[in-house]
Amino acid sequence: MSQNAAEQEPPGNPPVWTVRTALPTPEGEAFGELVDSVRRVQAAVSASAPPLRVAQALSGRLRDAAELLEEHEVTERERLVGGAALSGPGHPILVPYELDELTERELRGTVRFSRVHLGGNGAVHGGMLPLLFDDLLGTFVSMRGLPLSRTAFLTVNYRRITPVGRLLRLEATIDAVEGRKTSVTGRLLDGDALLADAEALFVQLRPGQP
Repeated sequence: MSQNAAEQEPPGNPPVWTVRTALPTPEGEAFGELVDSVRRVQAAVSASAPPLRVAQALSGRLRDAAELLEEHEVTERERLVGGAALSGPGHPILVPYELDELTERELRGTVRFSRVHLGGNGAVHGGMLPLLFDDLLGTFVSMRGLPLSRTAFLTVNYRRITPVGRLLRLEATIDAVEGRKTSVTGRLLDGDALLADAEALFVQLRPGQP
């Protein structure tokens, strides 16, 4: 498909984006392996200092890979990267996490930040935490609050340094659902130590609203 695939969406009819369950198809499994490989490359690039010949050789290989993928661009609603919220391949740019428990109002899971998330001195880059919380809380709202909601505001409080490479705990709670609004809070913990917490408000879209 052409590089203008996104322009082929029907005018005046925004894509319907919903939380979907991952399907264990060969295509989905292969795409999940591709995403894992992309994440590994990102972490390796972030942690390396390659000599000139290695950097030049890899740049050529990655350009070839990008060109191959560009031949298969599709519309937003057809992308495999949006095909699963709670399991499956996920998005290569987002922080991957796993969920252990999901009820109507509470969520628990784990996350391990890799070298690609390093800010300095063994600590996770501060910008990664809002990215994590926005994705985690937004997914939670889509599943247990009001679907088709967008972030209205997100506040993150940094309590302690978040370490790279350690298995950390995630918790989230839906605090209120009022009209089109869902209020939710999240927490990131290392054992019993609170590393960061977040408060967010998500507002459900009106019909036809992008």
